[in-house]
Amino acid sequence: MTSTVVDGRRLRLRLLQPGDAELLTRFFWRLSRETVYRRFFSPITLPNETLLKRLVDVDHCEREALIALDDQGIVGVARYGTGPGESHDIAVVVADDWQGRGLGALLLRRLAHIARLRGISSFHATMLGDNARAQSLVRGLSPHVTMRFESGYVEADIPLRPTA
Repeated sequence: MTSTVVDGRRLRLRLLQPGDAELLTRFFWRLSRETVYRRFFSPITLPNETLLKRLVDVDHCEREALIALDDQGIVGVARYGTGPGESHDIAVVVADDWQGRGLGALLLRRLAHIARLRGISSFHATMLGDNARAQSLVRGLSPHVTMRFESGYVEADIPLRPTA
């Protein structure tokens, strides 16, 4: 577990563990409906057992999740999982009261570092077409990001290693 400071506030960062379902449930209640929709592309009103099981299912190799915690619990999660080809799909969600403070970028940079150490060469992200914050977050991860608009969504390919 590492400590870091974001916007003057101290946070603990650590990898998600299988026993963190209750922490994730409490985190869900910190999110606005809009934040939930932007993360899951669906108006989820209650995180059911199937969803929670899928979210805590990390093998710390092909599927990973990094969490940020304050005194009240989880305030942010960045994760990757197997995706198309050699790429790994990513998702980031930050509690509404922590948005706009750089936490999403911090989590995503740390997650990319972990992925590189594990030999993962690229991430893939799918975002709602109007989610400018997510698009900016992804662009900040690599100068070689490619983005394309497809049916209301933006698809991004993010190389994690320098390209020639």
